Amino acid sequence: MTEEIKKEEHKTISRHEFYFETPLYDVIAITQFEDDIHSGDIDAYSAKNEIDTTYTVRSIEVGGYSFEGFYKITLTCKRKSNDVLRFFVYDNDEMVVKLGQLPSLADLQYAEIGKKYDKILSGQDLHDLKKAIGLMAHGAGAGSLVYLRRIFENIIWNTYNNHKSTLGIIEPEFLKKRMDEKVDFLKDFLPSQLVEMKGIYGILSKGVHELSEKECLAYFPALKLSIILILDQKIEEDVRQKKNSDTKKAVADIAKQINEK
Repeated sequence: MTEEIKKEEHKTISRHEFYFETPLYDVIAITQFEDDIHSGDIDAYSAKNEIDTTYTVRSIEVGGYSFEGFYKITLTCKRKSNDVLRFFVYDNDEMVVKLGQLPSLADLQYAEIGKKYDKILSGQDLHDLKKAIGLMAHGAGAGSLVYLRRIFENIIWNTYNNHKSTLGIIEPEFLKKRMDEKVDFLKDFLPSQLVEMKGIYGILSKGVHELSEKECLAYFPALKLSIILILDQKIEEDVRQKKNSDTKKAVADIAKQINEK
């Protein structure tokens, strides 16, 4: 147990990451925490009320000789007190382990993912992202990376399909390219975040075929965040393009009205 803690000590974890990102049974060194997990506030998304909110943390030690170091922790929504998240945590002077939670980690993340990405991801990609999170929450490391890799592949394939008439390459030739070559070929049409982080595909593939379950689970948060950053940039670009299109149309309409006078 002590060796596990020492291997992870270089990471830092916020209250939000512990309650909303960390799977059950991960052993976390006390020194890794940025904040006290037993008190304070956490900004997060309320799945129950479908709003962004702030949760207040309240911690009560179970007590008794057999349960020394065990805590019942609740996170209560400040905006609507009907949303209460419950956790069971072991905490001693050396480490912290989340032993249980309600709603589940997957349920909390599903709601936020669905709210934010349902308009930018296809039904299949949204399913794959939720599946990746669900598998991670249940300790299936390699399986979770399979679904993240699918999302990356679909972004590349959809980009090719949307622009193939202007790319000058037929489908069989495009499919022969390695993934890094595909990214370079499509870089003018892809989010710059994806182009900069094209190496994550190789990591995802290595995780699926070579890494241990423990390694895959340890790397999942950063790899998921990489996919999320790519999706977030795509959302921003879509919003910017719509504003640009709407503005051009509005200016053209104004010009037309002036010329008709």
